[in-house]
Amino acid sequence: MLDLGHQSFDTFSTDWYPDRYDPNIGITVRQHMEMIYDICADFAHQFGKRPANLLLFGAPGLGKTHLSAAIAREVSGKGFSVVYDTAAHVFERFEAQKFGRDEAERDVERVMNCDLLILDDLGTELTTAFVQSALYQIINGRLLEKKSTIVSTNLMPEAIAQRYSPQIASRMEGEYQLLPFVGEDIRALKKKRGL
Repeated sequence: MLDLGHQSFDTFSTDWYPDRYDPNIGITVRQHMEMIYDICADFAHQFGKRPANLLLFGAPGLGKTHLSAAIAREVSGKGFSVVYDTAAHVFERFEAQKFGRDEAERDVERVMNCDLLILDDLGTELTTAFVQSALYQIINGRLLEKKSTIVSTNLMPEAIAQRYSPQIASRMEGEYQLLPFVGEDIRALKKKRGL
């Protein structure tokens, strides 16, 4: 489990998002991100009632990891099992399992069987045929078992199809709620303001 630090719904502020109209989304950037916040908070509050999946995508520094961590905090606080890890580390564990390492076997089982899997930073790993296969196994296996999954990535959905496979992208686009993150890099804005 990654360190959740101070990341919670209470510490997420939509003030960092510009209050300017964006013709691509038909509302202001801030209004759009308030909707994204509400969907993520609702996902966490309703967790366990029915399986649901989210794809959080957009440029770096827009709050995807913060909201993923907030969901993890809330859902694990209700007693559900949550695995929150980077995609690169999860794929590393799948590879270790392939070579018969016992501790990796447990890690892979945890990834496949937890109530909620949060796969952070998909697309930062080196994409190989093995990684494509492992990702398919995770996405498809968890859908079949009706287990909830959240994937966060800097890749757009069309780039997921190119990088991994059309089958993976199709499952995500059909079975996941797609949440496009927009705005300006909040980390850069905070640095500029000395925060």
